[in-house]
Amino acid sequence: MEQTKTPRSRQKIMLPETLALRKMREILNLDRKQAAILVEKNAKQLEKIENGFVELTPALVSQFIKNYGFSIANFELLVEGRVEQVKRNLSPKAKKVIENNKLRRSYKKNITKEVRTLQVLRKLKGVTQYQASFLCKYHKTAIGHIENGRVEIPSSRIQHIVKSYGFTMKDFEYHMKSERFVTDIQDECMEIIRGLSEEKLKAVYPLLTTF
Repeated sequence: MEQTKTPRSRQKIMLPETLALRKMREILNLDRKQAAILVEKNAKQLEKIENGFVELTPALVSQFIKNYGFSIANFELLVEGRVEQVKRNLSPKAKKVIENNKLRRSYKKNITKEVRTLQVLRKLKGVTQYQASFLCKYHKTAIGHIENGRVEIPSSRIQHIVKSYGFTMKDFEYHMKSERFVTDIQDECMEIIRGLSEEKLKAVYPLLTTF
């Protein structure tokens, strides 16, 4: 993931805007590792930003607002310290995110190969279902519903998810055509390794490190 450099400040400067950036993350119930994925930083960079050791530029603030999915109006309320007001503003919106994104729930599970392929791409991305939902700008449970076959996904939705994960449709088609998913092979290998005795594990280790 490409990360943009941010101007550092030698002195700790806790502006109201700095506190508002942290409040957005806390309202979303994200830890720094999860939030870093959304704002295209690493966890250490995010910590420095939230602790006032990075100069806040308009571009940086706009990036956080956009990637966290907040409005400028709600951000300004956070700057004023009106956290509860923002929570009330977001509460009804959060309940309607799936509906607004036309992700229709189904009572029947239908785990297609397309759904399994999306799951493979998520695992290759190294994010949880919860993190993936935020990457896609969906409600936090949306990806879980999709991977459990509870949501209908048209081709346009598949393209959006694939792009949000940082892959291309060529990547998607490649894994779709695979006889066995690479993540399934990885899981089976891990199970085999876990079942090895200490003696066998030590014997296999030198071979594994040569790849």
